[in-house]
Amino acid sequence: MSRPPTELDRAAGVFSLAAALFLLFMMLFTTVSVTLRYVANWTGENDVDILVWAFATCIFIALPAVTLRDEHVAVDLIDQVVPARPIRAMRWFGLFLIVVFLAVSFFQALPVALEKLEFGENTMSLDINRFWFWLPMLIGLGCAALAGVAVALMWLRRGPPDRGGGAPL
Repeated sequence: MSRPPTELDRAAGVFSLAAALFLLFMMLFTTVSVTLRYVANWTGENDVDILVWAFATCIFIALPAVTLRDEHVAVDLIDQVVPARPIRAMRWFGLFLIVVFLAVSFFQALPVALEKLEFGENTMSLDINRFWFWLPMLIGLGCAALAGVAVALMWLRRGPPDRGGGAPL
C-alpha cells in the first residue's frame, strides 16, 4: 500500500531533480566534447573545470535528498537479530551523528570558500573564482544538515522507522 507523499518527499524530489539535471548536463557536455574532438579536431581545454564543477554540484545537491529519504549507506550487521527498540535508539543516534557531521563540515568549509572569494583565487583555464566551486558544497552540506533536522522533527511526531534503508518516514 502506498502512502501519500509528505513535505519531505517533495523537498527530496526537488533536490533529486536538480542533481539529475546536473548529471544530464555532464553526460551531454562530455558527449558533445568528445564528438567535437573527433569531428572538428576541437580541443576543449576548459572541459575539466566545467565537469569538476558539475560533478561536485551533482553530488552535493543530491545530499539533502539522501538525508530526507533516509538513504545513507548503512551496513546491516545486527538489525536482523536485535529487537526494534534498540534499533530505533541506534537510528536516533545515527541521525544525530549525521546532522553533527554535516553541520561541522559546513562550518569548516565556509571560511575556506570565503577565503577563495576574498583573495580571488581563480581556476587556471577558465579564470573563474574557485568560490563558485565551493558554493554547491556549501549549499548541499547546509541543506542536508537542515534536512536531518527536518527528519528528526518528523521522527518526533511519528517515531523513527524500525529498519533503515529508505524506510518510509
